[in-house]
Amino acid sequence: MQKKEKKKKRRFLRFLIFVVVCMALFFSSAYVSYSYLTKYGIEYVSTGKIEIPKEEQIEIEIPEGYGTAQIAELLHQEGLVEYPWLFRFLSMLNGYDGKYKAGKHIVSKELNYEGLMLILTSNPVAKPSKDLRIPEGFTVVELIDYLSERGYVDREKFESLCKTKIKKYKFLEEVPDRKYPLEGYLYPDTYKIEVDWKEEEIVDRLLREFDSVFKPEYYERAKELGLTVDQVVTIASIIETEAKYLSDYKKISSVIHNRLKSKAFPYLQVDVTLQYARIMAGLGRIQILTNKDKEIDSPYNTYKYPGLPPGPICSPRVEAIEAALYPEDTNYFFFFATPDGTVIYNETLAGHNRDLSAHGMLD
Repeated sequence: MQKKEKKKKRRFLRFLIFVVVCMALFFSSAYVSYSYLTKYGIEYVSTGKIEIPKEEQIEIEIPEGYGTAQIAELLHQEGLVEYPWLFRFLSMLNGYDGKYKAGKHIVSKELNYEGLMLILTSNPVAKPSKDLRIPEGFTVVELIDYLSERGYVDREKFESLCKTKIKKYKFLEEVPDRKYPLEGYLYPDTYKIEVDWKEEEIVDRLLREFDSVFKPEYYERAKELGLTVDQVVTIASIIETEAKYLSDYKKISSVIHNRLKSKAFPYLQVDVTLQYARIMAGLGRIQILTNKDKEIDSPYNTYKYPGLPPGPICSPRVEAIEAALYPEDTNYFFFFATPDGTVIYNETLAGHNRDLSAHGMLD
């Protein structure tokens, strides 16, 4: 009888010791966990975010697919935690396992384990970005000046890329040899880019935009017209620089197409290609071209050389590309723009000279 009572007492004592040990482990774990909840962690509970002073900020990147053990080791290597095993233990205890998010996070060496866990399970920081505007009607030379002066690109690196015959995209496959193979294809628009983008990434973004704009049916339409993609973009670039208003795009396109098919008027005789010739000669744009400019010996001088110039004279927008592919059906062979941008069209040279004289624009 006494033996049975002694056994019961021993069992009760063992059970009591077990309960005490479990409680001790629980409270010690809770204490350790709380002791590693720094002021940042406490602020997070009350404000929903951890504010780290700028001078303490450290950027750390969690690679895709990293688990708690790998993250703990990474934090240890970066000097952010002293005991990786403790980070793993607290991560499991507090339910953070499987919730860490890959990407860049801003942390601090002042953060303890709980604070680190709170940040690393939050959304990673968005990559800082800025707006990049590529103006329409710019030549590559002008774009190099524009972007380098504003600190977007290194002048030499960007120009070197513009001189490269990139064949990654279908529309660049048949670009002929010229100083700037990318002339005409750096699509004008406003882009959201990351602040640390390199020149290669900027160029590729502009080319990707052109690729999305130049639809598959445009390739077929170019074939129907007997034109290469580069010739279409060349026509579009002339339209882009000649027209002030969208309503004139397809009419100007009709003049260009009519002249390209004409034996009587084999020269395009457009001033904007002369401006390009000046830019390529290092002379820059001028407000009013003179007869002397018409003597410039350049394949871009459409007063001196028949047909299309060797390539685009700027990067055209999609509206100009569509106009180049789908010109209005007219019999116009002549046009000129008045100072306010109004375009006057004519079918004959006599009518053209008459209207030039009426506007005081005849040499």
